[in-house]
Amino acid sequence: MVDLPTRLDVSGAEFVRIDAPEPIACWTASIEPAGDGRLRSVSVIMDPVARPGEDVLQLAGVVVARFEELAGAAAEYLQQRLREVEYGLSGAELLELQSAEPPFGEPEAALWSDGSWMLRFTESRLALADPYGIGVLFEGTSPCAVEDFSDVDPA
Repeated sequence: MVDLPTRLDVSGAEFVRIDAPEPIACWTASIEPAGDGRLRSVSVIMDPVARPGEDVLQLAGVVVARFEELAGAAAEYLQQRLREVEYGLSGAELLELQSAEPPFGEPEAALWSDGSWMLRFTESRLALADPYGIGVLFEGTSPCAVEDFSDVDPA
């Protein structure tokens, strides 16, 4: 049995351990990166159950400190990548991608024990993002892939 902390302090954000199914452990923080009252979620997920390593905590600190910048980079990445034919967006949706305000909102971040992480937009005006949102996988602080949840089985 691993002795896990109930709280982690990372870059001034308090991560609280939440109930999670075996074999994972999860800590979540609510942050207000833009100072506008909108809370964002950042989670650290350890699979298998373990204390988060220093490398994961450092990455979590970067995500907390640069959340708005990283969310902006993810939105720009989606605006470029989703124009590709493989995503099958309609003409109207392609026009949405060109608007000044990206058609993505309510970002949240999840970091895993192997150092990979994703920023998921839980809301979007695009059909592709219904009902689970759309994600952007990162390598460090660089967006590297689109995570499409449109075919996810809720069972």
